[in-house]
Amino acid sequence: MDALETKFLREFLAVAHEGSIRRAADRLNVVPSAISRKIAEAEARLGVTLFERSSKGVVLTEAGELLREHAQHMRDEQTYLLDQIGHFRDGRSQIVRIATGEGFAADLMGKGLLGLTRAHPELRFIVDHAGTDEIQRKVIEGESDIGIAYNPLITDATRSLAQARQSLCVIAPTHSPLAQRKSVTLAEVLEHPVAMLNAGYAIRHLVGQAAADRGLALRVQAEMASIPLLIHYVCAGVGISFLPRFCATSQAERGDLAVLDIEESSLQQVSTHLMVRARRRLPKSVALVARYLAENMQAFRD
Repeated sequence: MDALETKFLREFLAVAHEGSIRRAADRLNVVPSAISRKIAEAEARLGVTLFERSSKGVVLTEAGELLREHAQHMRDEQTYLLDQIGHFRDGRSQIVRIATGEGFAADLMGKGLLGLTRAHPELRFIVDHAGTDEIQRKVIEGESDIGIAYNPLITDATRSLAQARQSLCVIAPTHSPLAQRKSVTLAEVLEHPVAMLNAGYAIRHLVGQAAADRGLALRVQAEMASIPLLIHYVCAGVGISFLPRFCATSQAERGDLAVLDIEESSLQQVSTHLMVRARRRLPKSVALVARYLAENMQAFRD
Protein backbone atom coordinates (compact mmCIF):
# COMPACT_ATOMS: atom_id res chain seq x y z
CA MET A 1 0.00 0.00 0.00
CA ASP A 2 1.23 3.52 -0.80
CA ALA A 3 1.42 5.21 2.61
CA LEU A 4 -0.09 8.39 1.15
CA GLU A 5 -2.65 7.02 -1.31
CA THR A 6 -5.90 8.96 -1.60
CA LYS A 7 -8.24 6.51 0.10
CA PHE A 8 -5.94 6.22 3.11
CA LEU A 9 -5.68 10.02 3.41
CA ARG A 10 -9.47 10.27 3.43
CA GLU A 11 -9.67 7.69 6.24
CA PHE A 12 -6.79 9.35 8.08
CA LEU A 13 -8.61 12.72 8.03
CA ALA A 14 -11.77 11.09 9.35
CA VAL A 15 -9.87 9.58 12.29
CA ALA A 16 -8.14 12.90 12.99
CA HIS A 17 -11.50 14.68 12.99
CA GLU A 18 -13.36 12.13 15.11
CA GLY A 19 -10.53 11.42 17.53
CA SER A 20 -11.56 7.78 17.34
CA ILE A 21 -10.94 4.97 14.85
CA ARG A 22 -14.31 3.38 15.63
CA ARG A 23 -16.27 6.62 15.09
CA ALA A 24 -14.37 7.28 11.86
CA ALA A 25 -15.14 3.75 10.66
CA ASP A 26 -18.84 4.21 11.44
CA ARG A 27 -18.86 7.50 9.53
CA LEU A 28 -17.16 5.92 6.49
CA ASN A 29 -19.05 2.63 6.77
CA VAL A 30 -15.91 0.51 6.91
CA VAL A 31 -14.51 -2.01 9.40
CA PRO A 32 -12.49 -0.36 12.23
CA SER A 33 -9.78 -3.00 12.03
CA ALA A 34 -9.17 -2.13 8.35
CA ILE A 35 -8.50 1.52 9.20
CA SER A 36 -6.36 0.56 12.19
CA ARG A 37 -4.29 -1.77 10.00
CA LYS A 38 -3.76 0.94 7.36
CA ILE A 39 -2.62 3.44 9.97
CA ALA A 40 -0.15 0.91 11.40
CA GLU A 41 1.18 0.16 7.90
CA ALA A 42 1.53 3.88 7.12
CA GLU A 43 3.40 4.47 10.40
CA ALA A 44 5.74 1.60 9.59
CA ARG A 45 6.44 2.86 6.06
CA LEU A 46 6.92 6.46 7.16
CA GLY A 47 8.89 5.53 10.25
CA VAL A 48 6.86 7.79 12.56
CA THR A 49 3.91 7.58 14.95
CA LEU A 50 0.87 9.42 13.61
CA PHE A 51 -1.48 9.02 16.58
CA GLU A 52 -1.07 8.74 20.32
CA ARG A 53 -3.50 6.02 21.47
CA SER A 54 -5.36 5.93 24.77
CA SER A 55 -8.55 4.49 26.22
CA LYS A 56 -10.28 7.78 25.31
CA GLY A 57 -9.35 7.64 21.63
CA VAL A 58 -6.50 8.95 19.48
CA VAL A 59 -4.70 12.28 19.24
CA LEU A 60 -2.44 13.43 16.43
CA THR A 61 1.30 13.55 17.07
CA GLU A 62 3.45 16.31 15.60
CA ALA A 63 4.09 14.10 12.58
CA GLY A 64 0.36 13.41 12.36
CA GLU A 65 -0.37 17.15 12.29
CA LEU A 66 2.00 17.51 9.33
CA LEU A 67 0.28 14.66 7.51
CA ARG A 68 -3.15 16.19 8.21
CA GLU A 69 -2.01 19.46 6.64
CA HIS A 70 -0.83 17.53 3.58
CA ALA A 71 -4.06 15.51 3.36
CA GLN A 72 -6.20 18.64 3.60
CA HIS A 73 -4.09 20.31 0.92
CA MET A 74 -4.52 17.31 -1.39
CA ARG A 75 -8.29 17.31 -0.83
CA ASP A 76 -8.50 21.05 -1.46
CA GLU A 77 -6.47 20.72 -4.66
CA GLN A 78 -8.68 17.91 -5.93
CA THR A 79 -11.79 20.03 -5.34
CA TYR A 80 -10.13 22.96 -7.10
CA LEU A 81 -9.11 20.82 -10.08
CA LEU A 82 -12.57 19.26 -10.52
CA ASP A 83 -14.09 22.70 -10.37
CA GLN A 84 -11.67 24.07 -12.96
CA ILE A 85 -12.24 21.28 -15.48
CA GLY A 86 -16.00 21.61 -15.28
CA HIS A 87 -16.90 18.69 -13.06
CA PHE A 88 -19.96 20.60 -11.84
CA ARG A 89 -21.30 21.65 -15.25
CA ASP A 90 -23.49 18.58 -15.65
CA GLY A 91 -26.19 20.02 -13.41
CA ARG A 92 -24.89 18.76 -10.09
CA SER A 93 -25.19 21.18 -7.21
CA GLN A 94 -22.17 23.05 -5.91
CA ILE A 95 -22.03 22.89 -2.12
CA VAL A 96 -20.40 25.66 -0.08
CA ARG A 97 -19.95 25.05 3.66
CA ILE A 98 -20.19 28.11 5.90
CA ALA A 99 -19.43 28.25 9.63
CA THR A 100 -20.74 31.41 11.25
CA GLY A 101 -21.25 33.03 14.60
CA GLU A 102 -24.87 33.08 15.69
CA GLY A 103 -24.94 36.88 15.71
CA PHE A 104 -24.35 36.95 11.95
CA ALA A 105 -27.41 34.81 11.14
CA ALA A 106 -29.91 37.53 10.14
CA ASP A 107 -27.24 39.41 8.17
CA LEU A 108 -26.07 36.24 6.40
CA MET A 109 -29.59 35.22 5.39
CA GLY A 110 -30.97 38.64 4.45
CA LYS A 111 -27.91 40.25 2.87
CA GLY A 112 -26.11 37.13 1.73
CA LEU A 113 -27.96 33.93 0.94
CA LEU A 114 -31.13 35.63 -0.27
CA GLY A 115 -29.33 37.29 -3.17
CA LEU A 116 -26.96 34.39 -3.80
CA THR A 117 -29.69 31.77 -4.14
CA ARG A 118 -31.61 33.98 -6.56
CA ALA A 119 -28.61 34.78 -8.74
CA HIS A 120 -27.02 31.31 -8.53
CA PRO A 121 -29.68 28.62 -8.07
CA GLU A 122 -27.07 25.93 -8.70
CA LEU A 123 -25.44 26.70 -5.35
CA ARG A 124 -26.28 24.73 -2.23
CA PHE A 125 -25.20 25.62 1.30
CA ILE A 126 -24.38 23.83 4.52
CA VAL A 127 -24.52 26.44 7.29
CA ASP A 128 -23.33 25.68 10.81
CA HIS A 129 -23.14 28.07 13.76
CA ALA A 130 -20.56 27.95 16.52
CA GLY A 131 -18.43 30.07 18.81
CA THR A 132 -15.38 31.89 17.50
CA ASP A 133 -12.82 29.23 18.42
CA GLU A 134 -14.89 26.44 16.88
CA ILE A 135 -15.42 28.40 13.66
CA GLN A 136 -11.71 28.89 13.29
CA ARG A 137 -11.07 25.20 13.94
CA LYS A 138 -13.60 24.17 11.31
CA VAL A 139 -11.92 26.35 8.70
CA ILE A 140 -8.40 25.23 9.61
CA GLU A 141 -9.32 21.54 9.60
CA GLY A 142 -11.26 21.77 6.33
CA GLU A 143 -14.73 21.12 7.74
CA SER A 144 -15.95 24.50 6.46
CA ASP A 145 -15.01 26.43 3.33
CA ILE A 146 -15.78 29.86 4.81
CA GLY A 147 -15.78 31.09 8.39
CA ILE A 148 -17.51 34.27 9.57
CA ALA A 149 -16.33 35.20 13.07
CA TYR A 150 -16.10 38.04 15.56
CA ASN A 151 -12.59 38.89 16.74
CA PRO A 152 -10.92 35.55 15.94
CA LEU A 153 -7.34 34.85 16.96
CA ILE A 154 -5.14 35.77 13.99
CA THR A 155 -2.91 32.87 12.97
CA ASP A 156 -1.04 31.84 9.83
CA ALA A 157 -3.46 28.92 9.41
CA THR A 158 -6.23 31.19 8.09
CA ARG A 159 -6.46 34.26 5.88
CA SER A 160 -9.13 36.93 6.01
CA LEU A 161 -10.75 37.84 2.70
CA ALA A 162 -12.74 40.63 4.36
CA GLN A 163 -12.74 42.37 7.70
CA ALA A 164 -14.36 45.42 9.24
CA ARG A 165 -14.28 47.16 12.57
CA GLN A 166 -17.41 46.37 14.57
CA SER A 167 -17.16 47.81 18.07
CA LEU A 168 -18.66 45.92 20.97
CA CYS A 169 -21.71 47.76 22.34
CA VAL A 170 -23.98 47.62 25.36
CA ILE A 171 -27.55 46.47 24.80
CA ALA A 172 -29.86 47.70 27.52
CA PRO A 173 -33.58 47.51 28.37
CA THR A 174 -35.55 50.53 27.20
CA HIS A 175 -36.51 51.39 30.80
CA SER A 176 -32.90 51.29 32.01
CA PRO A 177 -31.43 54.62 33.20
CA LEU A 178 -28.65 54.00 30.66
CA ALA A 179 -31.04 53.77 27.70
CA GLN A 180 -31.21 57.51 27.06
CA ARG A 181 -27.43 57.84 26.84
CA LYS A 182 -25.41 57.62 23.62
CA SER A 183 -22.38 56.16 25.36
CA VAL A 184 -21.44 54.79 28.77
CA THR A 185 -18.30 53.71 30.60
CA LEU A 186 -17.62 50.08 31.41
CA ALA A 187 -17.73 50.90 35.14
CA GLU A 188 -21.25 52.32 34.76
CA VAL A 189 -22.43 49.26 32.88
CA LEU A 190 -21.09 46.79 35.45
CA GLU A 191 -23.19 48.37 38.18
CA HIS A 192 -26.20 46.66 36.56
CA PRO A 193 -27.16 42.96 36.26
CA VAL A 194 -25.21 41.45 33.38
CA ALA A 195 -25.78 38.45 31.11
CA MET A 196 -22.91 37.13 29.01
CA LEU A 197 -22.31 34.60 26.29
CA ASN A 198 -20.26 31.65 27.49
CA ALA A 199 -16.51 31.24 27.09
CA GLY A 200 -16.84 29.75 23.59
CA TYR A 201 -17.55 33.25 22.28
CA ALA A 202 -14.90 35.95 21.82
CA ILE A 203 -17.13 38.53 23.51
CA ARG A 204 -16.73 36.90 26.93
CA HIS A 205 -12.94 37.16 26.72
CA LEU A 206 -13.04 40.75 25.43
CA VAL A 207 -15.24 42.07 28.23
CA GLY A 208 -13.44 40.05 30.89
CA GLN A 209 -10.05 41.40 29.82
CA ALA A 210 -11.32 44.99 29.60
CA ALA A 211 -12.82 44.73 33.10
CA ALA A 212 -9.60 43.22 34.51
CA ASP A 213 -7.51 46.00 32.93
CA ARG A 214 -9.70 48.55 34.73
CA GLY A 215 -9.68 46.66 38.01
CA LEU A 216 -13.42 46.07 37.73
CA ALA A 217 -15.32 43.00 38.88
CA LEU A 218 -17.33 41.25 36.14
CA ARG A 219 -20.19 39.58 38.02
CA VAL A 220 -22.29 37.61 35.56
CA GLN A 221 -25.91 37.07 36.58
CA ALA A 222 -26.73 34.74 33.67
CA GLU A 223 -24.48 32.87 31.25
CA MET A 224 -25.92 31.76 27.91
CA ALA A 225 -24.91 29.91 24.77
CA SER A 226 -27.38 31.71 22.51
CA ILE A 227 -27.55 35.28 21.22
CA PRO A 228 -31.37 35.20 20.81
CA LEU A 229 -31.64 34.17 24.48
CA LEU A 230 -29.33 37.03 25.42
CA ILE A 231 -31.51 39.49 23.49
CA HIS A 232 -34.67 38.12 25.15
CA TYR A 233 -32.98 38.63 28.53
CA VAL A 234 -32.45 42.32 27.73
CA CYS A 235 -35.84 42.88 26.08
CA ALA A 236 -37.54 41.39 29.14
CA GLY A 237 -35.81 44.02 31.26
CA VAL A 238 -33.80 41.60 33.40
CA GLY A 239 -30.44 43.27 32.75
CA ILE A 240 -27.88 44.41 30.19
CA SER A 241 -25.42 42.62 27.93
CA PHE A 242 -22.76 43.14 25.26
CA LEU A 243 -23.05 42.55 21.50
CA PRO A 244 -21.87 44.14 18.25
CA ARG A 245 -24.43 46.67 17.02
CA PHE A 246 -25.40 44.63 13.93
CA CYS A 247 -26.61 41.76 16.15
CA ALA A 248 -29.43 43.85 17.65
CA THR A 249 -30.23 46.36 14.89
CA SER A 250 -33.77 45.12 14.21
CA GLN A 251 -34.69 45.05 17.92
CA ALA A 252 -33.31 48.56 18.39
CA GLU A 253 -35.26 49.86 15.40
CA ARG A 254 -38.48 48.39 16.86
CA GLY A 255 -37.75 50.05 20.20
CA ASP A 256 -37.38 46.75 22.07
CA LEU A 257 -33.97 47.66 23.47
CA ALA A 258 -31.28 50.36 23.34
CA VAL A 259 -27.79 50.04 21.84
CA LEU A 260 -25.07 52.19 23.41
CA ASP A 261 -21.41 52.81 22.62
CA ILE A 262 -18.88 51.87 25.30
CA GLU A 263 -16.15 54.38 26.17
CA GLU A 264 -13.48 51.70 26.23
CA SER A 265 -10.82 51.67 23.49
CA SER A 266 -10.12 47.92 23.66
CA LEU A 267 -13.81 47.20 22.95
CA GLN A 268 -13.84 49.62 20.02
CA GLN A 269 -10.88 48.03 18.21
CA VAL A 270 -12.73 44.80 17.44
CA SER A 271 -13.39 43.42 13.97
CA THR A 272 -15.37 40.85 12.03
CA HIS A 273 -13.54 38.48 9.69
CA LEU A 274 -14.51 36.37 6.69
CA MET A 275 -11.92 33.60 6.72
CA VAL A 276 -10.73 30.74 4.56
CA ARG A 277 -7.95 28.25 5.14
CA ALA A 278 -4.52 29.69 4.41
CA ARG A 279 -2.74 28.60 1.23
CA ARG A 280 -5.90 27.08 -0.21
CA ARG A 281 -6.75 27.74 -3.86
CA LEU A 282 -10.44 28.46 -3.74
CA PRO A 283 -12.89 26.71 -6.09
CA LYS A 284 -14.95 29.15 -8.16
CA SER A 285 -18.08 28.49 -6.11
CA VAL A 286 -16.34 29.27 -2.79
CA ALA A 287 -14.62 32.37 -4.22
CA LEU A 288 -17.93 33.62 -5.63
CA VAL A 289 -19.76 33.18 -2.32
CA ALA A 290 -16.95 34.74 -0.29
CA ARG A 291 -16.81 37.78 -2.57
CA TYR A 292 -20.58 38.27 -2.48
CA LEU A 293 -20.76 38.03 1.30
CA ALA A 294 -17.84 40.42 1.73
CA GLU A 295 -19.49 42.99 -0.55
CA ASN A 296 -23.05 42.72 0.76
CA MET A 297 -23.13 41.75 4.44
CA GLN A 298 -23.55 44.60 6.90
CA ALA A 299 -20.98 42.96 9.18
CA PHE A 300 -18.21 43.82 6.71
CA ARG A 301 -19.00 47.51 6.43
CA ASP A 302 -17.08 49.80 8.79
